[in-house]
Amino acid sequence: MDSERYGDALKVLQASECDPIDIDRIYLSGICHEALGDVPSAQKSADMLLEVDSHNAYGFVIKGRIAARSGDLILAESCFQDALCRNPRSGSACLGLGYLSREAGNHETSLDWFEKAFQCCPFSREITLAFHETLLALNSLQRAEDAFRRARTCQALNRRVRFLLIDVLLRQGKRGAAMPEIESAMVDFGIDSGILGAALNIRNQIGAMRCAGSSGTCGTVSLCMIVKNEEKHLARCLHSVKPVVDEIVIVDTGSTDRTKEIGVAFGAHVADFPWAHDFSEARNFSLSQASCAWILVLDADEILSVRDHDKFRKLINSVQKVPAAFCIRTRNYTRHVNAVGWQPNTGEYPEEEGSGWIPSDKVRLFTNDARIRFSHPVHELVEPALGNLNIAVGTCDIPVHHYGKLEEGKTHEKTKAYNNLGRKKLKKTRRDPVALREFAIQCSHLGRHEEALNSWKEFLKLQPQSAEAHLNIGTACWNLARYAEAADFAEKALRLDPTLKEAKFNRALALLLEGQAEETKLILQEVVAKQPEYPAAQFLLCVTHACLEEQSQMESALNTLMSLAMGEYIGESFLDIARRLLSASLADYARLTLEAASRLGYVNSEIVSHLANCRAAAD
Repeated sequence: MDSERYGDALKVLQASECDPIDIDRIYLSGICHEALGDVPSAQKSADMLLEVDSHNAYGFVIKGRIAARSGDLILAESCFQDALCRNPRSGSACLGLGYLSREAGNHETSLDWFEKAFQCCPFSREITLAFHETLLALNSLQRAEDAFRRARTCQALNRRVRFLLIDVLLRQGKRGAAMPEIESAMVDFGIDSGILGAALNIRNQIGAMRCAGSSGTCGTVSLCMIVKNEEKHLARCLHSVKPVVDEIVIVDTGSTDRTKEIGVAFGAHVADFPWAHDFSEARNFSLSQASCAWILVLDADEILSVRDHDKFRKLINSVQKVPAAFCIRTRNYTRHVNAVGWQPNTGEYPEEEGSGWIPSDKVRLFTNDARIRFSHPVHELVEPALGNLNIAVGTCDIPVHHYGKLEEGKTHEKTKAYNNLGRKKLKKTRRDPVALREFAIQCSHLGRHEEALNSWKEFLKLQPQSAEAHLNIGTACWNLARYAEAADFAEKALRLDPTLKEAKFNRALALLLEGQAEETKLILQEVVAKQPEYPAAQFLLCVTHACLEEQSQMESALNTLMSLAMGEYIGESFLDIARRLLSASLADYARLTLEAASRLGYVNSEIVSHLANCRAAAD
């Protein structure tokens, strides 16, 4: 109906199974019949509505439209007024009165009626376009802007309203006001060639963002980024941070998509930099282009929350002594609930995605000082330079939200690239624990568990008291089906750090894969008692109850689990643990796990196939 395909709309209504006296269905059918010129059917719909409820406004709206179609304008006006008496917020009745006023040549009155209709139904295409056309005809552009701005506040994702607001702003020559609306629309509705072309045209007229005041003015911030083929993410990132930065510097290392154009559209200074397989070089080039007093470093798949904008500005303006730097926590959103350090989403930020996040801390905000530069070709940091300069690093509670780990295909390719750089770095710095740790983590992410194991063992020679190393060696061991070693290294990690819940999980999993379900249960019950929002442990406890054929305990554990972030991924989790149990020659455990999944409604062709294999192996 919104696109005036009334015949198709009527077919959908006729095919739907609804109560035959459903008021909305009768009304919509009547509107379709009237629009198609089927007056008898439209009249029948109106009569049915009034028969069901004599005070129903819908029936009078249809009668008014029928009367207007036949030229009986007095009857039409009476019907629409009757509809308004019954429902003062009937947008369709206001629209009808607007049409009647326009036909009578009362254009100001028609505009008033169309505006009332728009206030009632800003989502209606017919009403919105009638209002917009009349506004333009009467050259009431400021009135149009005010109306569309009001509608925008309650219809934030109404594409039509948003683009008509941009239209009336441009018609008034308000390019500066139109540009943020265009940027916001690109984030919310996607970037096609039309909107990007319009954005670039307007940006060309108003120019790029400039650092307020003279170069290095106190309190000003330059956003510095390096990018390559980031058209999918860049607009969201820039839109999130523009209110708190005064300048955007983007260094492109070889994009073949529209990344650079999007950066320009958002007012960035975009510079090319030949990729030399060294992230620090590219970062440092971006810093050299900055002209503000402060530098903020972000990647294209990261954002700042609008909730933290005021806090960010207050932080910048509170600094009394420079040079200065701040360490910022990154929330690396993920779907993997057993990653080390995983924290569940709590709804604290509307920007939360995935099941939770893994924290990582590094300096991202610092004063613009030519001595502060990045080190290391991969996993580049400014911390070494700050240490050499004895610049104190402060902390702040403004997180960066990072979404890159949610795109596992892209993350895998990025990790491979980092892994190759890390391998080169290791050749130069074989005894560098930072390089060893980075390389081991990358190998683990790529599934190269033997390499990860060897690298962590090398790291352990340099830092023998590292609980993290023992934990990750244990993880590599159970991925390599070396379960006794996995349990042993998990125990060593716990002796070094008794709070390490991931080590407890590793030990429990290793014991389960050795067939020791009773001992596994005891460990997991202790973990979930202390950390009830740890989904990986809750899930493994559920599986352990299934392996022990403890039906009621299993269902209780599952009910707890379903309230946590792991719920939507649980079917695949049952399948994964069953595969591991089967490969460990624990066919009965695997069968009981899959039977539990099936009883609980998690059934697909893979689960059915593996269940058959488990039963065959058990027989």
